Formats: sequence, structure tokens, C-alpha cells
Amino acid sequence: METNTTIQVQFHCHQCQAEIRVMFRSNPFATVRCPQCDYSYSLMKPTIGEEILLDWEKEAVFQKVRADQTEHDKMELMLLVIKVVELLTWRDEGNGHIRAIETLRQWLLLNGVPKALIELLDAKGSAESSPPKHNE
Repeated sequence: METNTTIQVQFHCHQCQAEIRVMFRSNPFATVRCPQCDYSYSLMKPTIGEEILLDWEKEAVFQKVRADQTEHDKMELMLLVIKVVELLTWRDEGNGHIRAIETLRQWLLLNGVPKALIELLDAKGSAESSPPKHNE
């Protein structure tokens, strides 16, 4: 959404104090010369209230989306923690522990966690790292 507002800027020359006027229409930059001393000025179109408001609205929408995503991420993490705790408390000769690690590893893969952390939780480890067998 672009505003087509003409803005007039006037100021006094720093060299000779002559009044200089500039009209900004669509171009955001202007180069003008003092009509008396020929001193050159490069100017940028001032931001008006409507443009500032549009920037704030965009920023507000961005922050809301970001907050919603953060809330969603927290909820997913909480659900993961609950699932892992449920699996860790199973009484099935250690299979719940393996499934908990697999669940956690899968979640980390889906959420872009560094590969080194995922490898630490590799559920397909060596025989020494598997849970002990219970005697019947």
C-alpha cells in the first residue's frame, strides 16, 4: 500500500540564508541547488504519519505471528515432554525407554535441531547401551 502524497519542504541555505523549497512527489530523494549561491543539497523525502502507521501495522502483524508461532512451539514441546515421560514410565522391560528416545529423536529431526544432538539420542546404539534384560 503506497501513499501518493506530495510533500513540500522548505529551509534556509546554510551558506547565504536564502529560502529553498523542494517538492517531493514519488521520488524519495532530491538534489537541489540554492538559487543565490548555487550550494548543492541532497535531501530525502520525510516520512509522514501514514507511512509510519503502515510500518507499525506491519511490525505488529509480524510480532503477532511470531508470538503465535512461539506459543505453538511451546505447546508442541510440552506435548513431547508428556509423551516422553509416559513412555519412560512404562513397565515393559525397557521398551518404553527405547520408544521415548525414538520419539524424542523424531521430534528433533522434524524441528531442525543440530544433527550432533540427534546422534547423541540414537536409539540404535550398541548392545552395551541397551537396557538390561530382566530375569523371569
